[in-house]
Amino acid sequence: MQTLLNAISVVAVAPMTDFLLDRAGENASSITKYSEKLLTYFGVEYSLLSITIIFGVITIINGITGVAVQYALLRIKYDLLIHLLTDTMGQFFRARYLFFSQADMGVLLNSFQQEINKVGDTFGHMARFLANMLQVSIFLVVPISLNPKLTLIFLATTGIISAPLWLLRRIVYSLGKRNTETANFAANVLYETLIAAKLILGFGRQKNAIQRYNDAFVKHATVSVKSQTLGRGVSLSFVPMGITAALVTVYIAYNDGTSFSDLTMILFAFIRIIPSIGLLIQGKTSIEGFTPAYEQVLRLREEAVALEEPKGDLELLGLKEGLQFNDVSFSYPGRKPAIEGVSLSIPIGKMTALVGKSGAGKTTVVDLILGLYQHNAGNILLDGKDLAEYDLNSYRHKVGYVPQDPQLFDTTVRENLLWAAPDASEEAIWQACRLASADQFIQELPDKLETILGDRGVRLSGGQRQRLALARAIIRKPDLLILDEATSSLDTESERLIQESIDHLAGETTIVVIAHRLSTIRNADYLYVLDKGKVVEEGTYQELTGKDDSLLGKMVAEQTL
Repeated sequence: MQTLLNAISVVAVAPMTDFLLDRAGENASSITKYSEKLLTYFGVEYSLLSITIIFGVITIINGITGVAVQYALLRIKYDLLIHLLTDTMGQFFRARYLFFSQADMGVLLNSFQQEINKVGDTFGHMARFLANMLQVSIFLVVPISLNPKLTLIFLATTGIISAPLWLLRRIVYSLGKRNTETANFAANVLYETLIAAKLILGFGRQKNAIQRYNDAFVKHATVSVKSQTLGRGVSLSFVPMGITAALVTVYIAYNDGTSFSDLTMILFAFIRIIPSIGLLIQGKTSIEGFTPAYEQVLRLREEAVALEEPKGDLELLGLKEGLQFNDVSFSYPGRKPAIEGVSLSIPIGKMTALVGKSGAGKTTVVDLILGLYQHNAGNILLDGKDLAEYDLNSYRHKVGYVPQDPQLFDTTVRENLLWAAPDASEEAIWQACRLASADQFIQELPDKLETILGDRGVRLSGGQRQRLALARAIIRKPDLLILDEATSSLDTESERLIQESIDHLAGETTIVVIAHRLSTIRNADYLYVLDKGKVVEEGTYQELTGKDDSLLGKMVAEQTL
């Protein structure tokens, strides 16, 4: 529509020119004669006023149409971005946890913050590229119909003058790739700096942190300035080249005796064509410059697909027997085995403890229990069937998990709890808080359940965060409760409160606990002691500490637990 209006505005120049030059009858151009007949047919007086009004109306409608086209292109771009962002995020979360654990966080963050937006821009440029091609094609109809020779001269001259602009692909692609790489690094430095704010302040290394981010962003800015200057400069550089080509063509037309009205239309058409061709070249340059962004997003999606989590058909309605590890081994890519030949049993309704020094493989066992990683050897049985046969999410919905880092969200206490159980009632919320010994401190908060916790729960103490994380796990009424070092960094009072909570839950649910502290594992029904990725002893606390050569006994004696 806009292209058609642009073409009409070019044609409308002829009648105005003839009027201004007082040319009529046989001296008028064919366009003017046709316009006069058309207006007379519709009962409109053929005059300079009517031609001017029509030209003005067409120009205004053309401007409004341009705004509408811009709106439509932006809607298409952001509809595409919404789909691409959510679909990419969905693909990532269909992958195993290995995808996240081995990923470069800067690459992931930058891909969502900038690179996917560049992909959206690229599709927008492609749409504009096609629109500009159509517009140029229609604009060329007028000069070609009036004077094919002059049109070919204009196009040939334009092509020769602007040839270097079409040959920038390697430079543009190289800058685009470097732009993406430096943006990834800057995003990674920013992420590390913000997440380590407490450490940076504690060491008094603020200047160093700021300088590190400054250096990273300066590198990105340097490349980005070159990339964007080249991308936008192409269009700006083409305009004077195109005008030069148009002037050469007008000079030839004048010497050939072309009528002034035809010459005016041709010149006006060329002037309207020049920006469109410039945008064509800029669009091509932008697409080539943004290609590395698309390639990065595509590569991440392919990695996620390659690591896609297997999905069994069985749905776990409730834990009936427990879990069993039979000679299970696992190693992270490119590293020696984290656990090797591990066999253990987690019976229903019992508390099972995993004990060992740092690096013994305890957390790896928990990650395998959750199905976050795919073991390399042996098998893991859930209620007597291989874990891989289950729909893992149906199983995880029956699990309450309390990691060493509570990972609270920057929202209210209530929303943090409902995140785990969206349908929980008010009574269920407070019951979970009481079982986790969190109800008292929540009552003392300024807005109780509606108190905003801040990033990662920063407005709470370590013990409060951990108790709230425990409440979040309990509110699900899980069949299996996993506590991964839940008391390792707490003060004595917070540890006591959480231990009381664990004791209340013992016997009502199946509990797997990883702990260094003696008080946490003393009441466990059964213990597995790991060392260097292997189970070196197992039994009750009393049995193991009663043996002279017991590793657990030595660890207790050395007060390493």
